[in-house]
Amino acid sequence: MGIVYRLQQFLQLITAQPLPASAWRDLESVLTPSELELFRRHAPADQKHSYRVLRALQAAGEGDPHLLAAALLHDIGKTQVRPTLWDRVAGAVGERLFPARARHWGVAEYSRWRRPFIIRQQHAVWGAEMARQAGSHPSTLLLIRRHQDPAQIIADQHLRDLLQRLQAADSRN
Repeated sequence: MGIVYRLQQFLQLITAQPLPASAWRDLESVLTPSELELFRRHAPADQKHSYRVLRALQAAGEGDPHLLAAALLHDIGKTQVRPTLWDRVAGAVGERLFPARARHWGVAEYSRWRRPFIIRQQHAVWGAEMARQAGSHPSTLLLIRRHQDPAQIIADQHLRDLLQRLQAADSRN
């Protein structure tokens, strides 16, 4: 990701407003009531990001209900340990400069300075478990759990294609 993209992300983070009522109607048409309760846990900036991912997929003609639910819930694990602005910046910069070390720090024993990397590495696992507890479909769970992984690790071609579409929409938004 380039500097312009990261600056846009930063501006979206600090200027986020709550979603309008029309967006909530869209969410209600995609998520089950228990999934919607999960989504409500997001900070406004994360709600907006996930909603933009959903809208990008819909604009591209996507209609798979499990993909659309995953679009809205792919970052829900970040509500387990809410990333601060510092966590977001440090995690992104560290991952860019030291990708192998950042991956290692993300699975190492918790310490305050590793927090940004742990959130970045673990939020997909946390989110998939949260969605499982909310009764999400297994395909949705897989997409949430794998949204940061190389798509090639998924044997099923249909699910691999869905994951690639989710990742593309996520990276653009």
